[in-house]
Amino acid sequence: LVTVALAFFLSSPACAAQQASRALEPWQMGVEADGSLAHFGARLNQTGWIQAWNLSAHFVLIPCGVLRSDHLGGVFDGAAQFGVGPVFERFNTEHQNFAGLDFGVRYYLTHFERGPIVPWVEASIAPGGTDLRVSGPGNGTRLEGPFAALIQGGAGLSSFLQRRCALYLGLHA
Repeated sequence: LVTVALAFFLSSPACAAQQASRALEPWQMGVEADGSLAHFGARLNQTGWIQAWNLSAHFVLIPCGVLRSDHLGGVFDGAAQFGVGPVFERFNTEHQNFAGLDFGVRYYLTHFERGPIVPWVEASIAPGGTDLRVSGPGNGTRLEGPFAALIQGGAGLSSFLQRRCALYLGLHA
């Protein structure tokens, strides 16, 4: 599973384009919308490179702002963002769907920020319902049943464009 995601984050308090860590102050709240494209390889029918797409929206909170540490020269300085929201995924090759409630954590690595650009890592889980039925003879792939969980990890970059807007580009697996 390889997914490329693009998201917009609208925060309620100020986001400084000059230095991204200022946008990561304590108790920042916002709304985020994501869209992504996926390619799973030979596990799904090969009808093109884009085998699935998804849309999601999250309410997000940065409760603590940037946390600083003297260990390892501050490499782990950063801010945690927690989000929750609906997610929908369409499997083009199978004409089947998944919908659930996504819970995610994104950690901004502010030690590596360069102006408005900040790298991040994230993890999420979305329990939900599906009509997906995939069985692969010989390859051990079997996905069926009314309930499933979409589990993802990812990494990418954020660019804090304006006072109240950031653009995300990342890779999910």
